Amino acid sequence: MSKLISNRIYVGTICNRDLEVFEEIKKFCKQNYNIRFINLLKKGKFSLKYFKKKLSKYSISLLIVKLLSSHNNIEIYNALQEYAPHIPKLNGIDSVAMCESRLKTFKAIEQNCQKLRTPKTFYTLDNAYSSCQNGMNIIIKYDIHNAPYLTKEERIVGIADSPENFEKIINKLNGSRNKLFFQEYLGKFDFVYKVYVVDNWLVSITSKNRLSDIDNYTPLELIHLRVPVEKKLKRRIIRMGRTFNLPVFGIDYVLKEGKPYIVDVNDFPSFSSIPEAVSLISDFIYNYIVSNGYYYKSSQKVKQI
Repeated sequence: MSKLISNRIYVGTICNRDLEVFEEIKKFCKQNYNIRFINLLKKGKFSLKYFKKKLSKYSISLLIVKLLSSHNNIEIYNALQEYAPHIPKLNGIDSVAMCESRLKTFKAIEQNCQKLRTPKTFYTLDNAYSSCQNGMNIIIKYDIHNAPYLTKEERIVGIADSPENFEKIINKLNGSRNKLFFQEYLGKFDFVYKVYVVDNWLVSITSKNRLSDIDNYTPLELIHLRVPVEKKLKRRIIRMGRTFNLPVFGIDYVLKEGKPYIVDVNDFPSFSSIPEAVSLISDFIYNYIVSNGYYYKSSQKVKQI
């Protein structure tokens, strides 16, 4: 571990989702590393004036962005680019924005992480419908990932097992086709494997598939169980994080015929089922700042406002 610095370190945060564990991270950082988290949102909302004021007041060594998906987030991304381009970000802003869209996320995986398997993704309604006509089952979701107005179950629009069913699902949506995500439906799986990553550390747990009927399972079966990750898959997942500049992220995958298929990617997930995550993420934040010298350079990195 890097030598502990006695002076206070400031970390700016623009966060409005999965805040329960994040609050514990803030407390741990303050108590153990003298790191103070500065909330750059004003009463939960982004204000450019307030953002610039906080940047002027504090020498921010690191920025953490963890947002509910919204078209309005573009204002935040633009402000970060214009007024804080040289302040390091825990997760790269381009990848944080990418993770708001399922289409962008899976397209990026296809282009940059070809050794990772994903279900076949369709980038137009016509292509998805054509494949459905050819016998492929299609799962239809909303493209927006962490939508504040949708539960996780509501983000799945339906599963089309025939062209007629496909048309029926689409017609119920009243023209919101441009907001949809089409992907090959791999079948029904009782459990999904959830992987949590902090730099080179990785852990996987089982999670009940929300497409399955949980009423048929005992409380013991619904417990999140730790499961090992095959070494090759582990290397590829960590490599994906480095490719996208996402040291803290999560993925979901399913096993089909013994082969893993990634079905979801989340920048900075909640880590609510990972007790050691608070200390691991806090340690990473501190070491990331100090080992890279960002603590000493922070006052020089804020753009003059």
